[in-house]
Amino acid sequence: MEPVSKEPASVPIWFLTMVTIALVICALWFGRGFLMPLAITGLLYILTSALVDKIQHTSLMGWSPPGWMAQLLSTVLIIGAIILLGLVASSSADDVQDALPRYQERFSVLSEQLEGFLGPKIVTSTQQAIEQADVGSWITSAMSGIGGALSTLGLITLYLAFLTGERLAWAAKLPLLASTEEETRRAKKVLARISDGVKQYMWVNAVTSSMSGIIAFCIFSWVGLDFAPLLALTVFIAGFIPNIGAFIAITLPSLVALIQFDTLKPFLIVLFGYGLADQFIANVIQPKMQGRSLNLSTFMVMVALTFWATVWGGMGAFLAIPMTVVIMVVCAEISAMRWIAVLLSTDGQLSQEKTDVGDLKKQSAHSRAG
Repeated sequence: MEPVSKEPASVPIWFLTMVTIALVICALWFGRGFLMPLAITGLLYILTSALVDKIQHTSLMGWSPPGWMAQLLSTVLIIGAIILLGLVASSSADDVQDALPRYQERFSVLSEQLEGFLGPKIVTSTQQAIEQADVGSWITSAMSGIGGALSTLGLITLYLAFLTGERLAWAAKLPLLASTEEETRRAKKVLARISDGVKQYMWVNAVTSSMSGIIAFCIFSWVGLDFAPLLALTVFIAGFIPNIGAFIAITLPSLVALIQFDTLKPFLIVLFGYGLADQFIANVIQPKMQGRSLNLSTFMVMVALTFWATVWGGMGAFLAIPMTVVIMVVCAEISAMRWIAVLLSTDGQLSQEKTDVGDLKKQSAHSRAG
């Protein structure tokens, strides 16, 4: 009698998927100090590539810059912008700490003025809540952390410089990681979709956020608002954060204007002057720069924002949409993880052949308009 052969039991796909997701989340959490600079470098590299394309397609009296010149110019511009942001943040840190006692005193005066309007109970409760939150210590801690952020910016600058120097080599060797010709073609398609989607998102948001930051700086400086460069930098960064970015960009400078000045005129100028300009950019200029839709769910955008902010903090909120796009495109190409891409999409219809690029910008436009 022949022995009955027993085949090893196969592990369910759903179990492997859940274990993989758990391991990835653990890796993101414990390796955030190493992975965040790499993720930011990747996004800046994609932005550099978008800038290279724009420079190469620029014609001046029939002459267009060659590839090497466009690459050099774009790299210098991006690295120069990183250095400028670092200088603005570092130079403003001491000013914020020096002005903090004056702002606390000014807030006490405002509390006394509001007591007759709102009632003593509400004002007292608000003061107790602020004291328990220890806002002063939080701001001091945040400003002292800028030194660590500057060292990270230096590391990102080095990463970006070396990665840009090997741009062509990386573009050629990444598809070669596949084992077959069919997998190579598929890898090229996935990389192209990721590159196009994130490139358009980064380019449009970089342009519109820069416009908002410049307008904000002009208005803040004209009004005489404290920390105008730092607040304008906050406006620029908030432009990349979906849904809550517009709220942060208008609330923070408005509160500074309300506490700093004795009259409401500067507060109203900041609130309505910058607010109307930002809404014009979000509702008129940004839609004109939009392309096709990536079919990304607004609800899942909020979930992604919460997830990345929980795992990687404030920088995770900045990276939420680009990382979500990468996840959606990759999962759409893997049959076992296609359900994740379906959940991330608006209607569940995934296009494997087309390179859809625009809903990133649409999501940003809607979130900022809201």
